Amino acid sequence: MKTDESYSDYMYNFIDTICKKFGPRYSCSVAEKNANVWIKEELDKFCDKTFIDEFETRPAMYPQGFIKIAGILGGISPIFMIFQFPLPILSAVFVFIGIWVLYSEMMLMKGWIWPFFKKKTSSNVFGIIKPTGEVKFRIIFEGHTDSAKEMNIASYPPKLSKWIAIIGLYFLVHTIIFSLWKFISQIIGEPSIILYDSGIISWTIIDLVYFLSLIAIYPFFIWLLKGFLGKTVVLGANDNLAATAVALAIGKYLNQNRLRNIEIWIGSQGSEEVGDKGAGAFVEKYSEQGILDNSYTVVLECCGAAEAMAIIERDMHRAIYDKEINSLLDEAYNAAKSENPDILKLKKVKLKIGACDACQYIHKGYKASAIFGVEEHKNKAVNWHSVKDTPENINKKVLKDFLEVSLKFIELIDKKYN
Repeated sequence: MKTDESYSDYMYNFIDTICKKFGPRYSCSVAEKNANVWIKEELDKFCDKTFIDEFETRPAMYPQGFIKIAGILGGISPIFMIFQFPLPILSAVFVFIGIWVLYSEMMLMKGWIWPFFKKKTSSNVFGIIKPTGEVKFRIIFEGHTDSAKEMNIASYPPKLSKWIAIIGLYFLVHTIIFSLWKFISQIIGEPSIILYDSGIISWTIIDLVYFLSLIAIYPFFIWLLKGFLGKTVVLGANDNLAATAVALAIGKYLNQNRLRNIEIWIGSQGSEEVGDKGAGAFVEKYSEQGILDNSYTVVLECCGAAEAMAIIERDMHRAIYDKEINSLLDEAYNAAKSENPDILKLKKVKLKIGACDACQYIHKGYKASAIFGVEEHKNKAVNWHSVKDTPENINKKVLKDFLEVSLKFIELIDKKYN
């Protein structure tokens, strides 16, 4: 399977048109909805069947919602330090609760804090390319339509962001240590450390040292929070319209080069940036219909601006990506490289921080993996959650490289089922 330059132009124009026509597309926004309607009209041109599925979610909950809640709990924790026994222990308790909210929502995606956030409507859009013969297998390729809010810390110089994170997080450890220290001191009774004692206030040497150190430490904690709480919704050209563009180019190509027994689903999920909610709704609906039982899902990410391709092996949500798919992606890459020696480099990565829609399939027991574009020496997307993520920074060659690997992947499976 070989494409010409017209596919590169098609993918770039797809990205550019959506960015100019609809602008930023936050989860559940009118722009996200209208962009998906437009994508469906594009899919209608070369798919045998197209559809939009609506679903409800709480876009303010993930990730900014739980960060705000965890930040508030940690931020107010110093208040309890100056009180009489046993109230100083609440400083540590509030920090521990904040850490638990952060971990359970970010890593485990429990959604326990949902009552604090309003429910809204988002959508997914898909098209189907049917084979000429009997459907023996399905492959799903997906990007996502929604774009993220700016992640300010991602634009800081690397050394600065590192120290903001280290010192900002140390504030929490610092508070736990001093909270426990004062609490235990009050239990065993150490009158020599008391500087002022009246009513509910008990000001001690421990408090003096704690609050003096906060003058230097606390601003880093606030700085860290602000780094994750940007308000500007970015255009999301690379993350992740580029992936949707590749998915549609796959469909456009296969419409003219039909497979015999493989059905291809191509589309764009909504609300990925707020916890992979579109993929979750997709998996829930189509698992009930048995669509996913005999299928592979390849999640495409950041396919328009990259220094390397990355095949994901696992992510922060404890999802182990399908080894069978990864092996085929590796084989497909090598086949593409034999025809295009200048293709992006390939690496395999484990994401300690980060994930994508694939985890929603994997956690339900379905075969899924992901291939995405990253910086050469970091497992980080180019212009990730940045106002620089615009069509002007999209590279047509990168789009074409991802398309060629995807088509080689399809070719390998098509041979298997012919």
